[in-house]
Amino acid sequence: MENYLHMPARPSIMGNFVFLIVSFPLGLLYFIVTITGLSVGLGTIVIWAGLPILFITLLCIRGMAAIERRMVSSLLRMPMSYQWRPQPEAGRSFLRRFGSILRDPYTWTSTIYMLLKLPLGIMNFTLALTLSIVSVALTVLPLVYLVNLFVDSILLMNGISAQSILVPYFIEVHGVFDPLMFARTFAGVPVGVMLWIITRFVLNGLGLFSGELAKALLGPGEIVAQPHQDRQYTAPVLMQEQRANID
Repeated sequence: MENYLHMPARPSIMGNFVFLIVSFPLGLLYFIVTITGLSVGLGTIVIWAGLPILFITLLCIRGMAAIERRMVSSLLRMPMSYQWRPQPEAGRSFLRRFGSILRDPYTWTSTIYMLLKLPLGIMNFTLALTLSIVSVALTVLPLVYLVNLFVDSILLMNGISAQSILVPYFIEVHGVFDPLMFARTFAGVPVGVMLWIITRFVLNGLGLFSGELAKALLGPGEIVAQPHQDRQYTAPVLMQEQRANID
């Protein structure tokens, strides 16, 4: 039973899809903040103005890494290992706090992750969106044909020329129901189902790769849990007998 409770949850196709879709906008945000902050900070370090800029940038990177770890744990259902770090002392100077951040390897692994997130996010976003749309469109192609036929009929009734091409030189809608064209739409159903099965494997593979990359760069160390004592369970009947004996 204990091993079962500690088993990682199975990946969710919807969680993987959401994580892969938001990888591009988040990767773009991470990249802009990291590159802009480091460039401005390093460029103005000669006049000492770059030190607070670098400090704020590194804090932002660590904060974005914490957000990314939470997303990996919740959406990809991959538990992340955390390294316990003592809280900084209140009386420490700015240079000491800045130096401790620079000496922490977690800062630099998080920076590398923020730079890799953009190209990885572009690939994840493109594959997840394209494969999902194409597979669903092919699966419901007969319904798509009927919807286009209905819309084109309304346009023709209002004197507007309308013609839809679903698959060039194979499936076309000319305003009237064509049994041959409608029969051809069912050829896309098995193709869409097979493509959806392949899409599920691709999404799970991309999610697994993204999660493992996050665990390698954002999850150093081990979980440090606070010790606690297990309370012994006492049945209500026994509790009443114990209270009666005490009384």
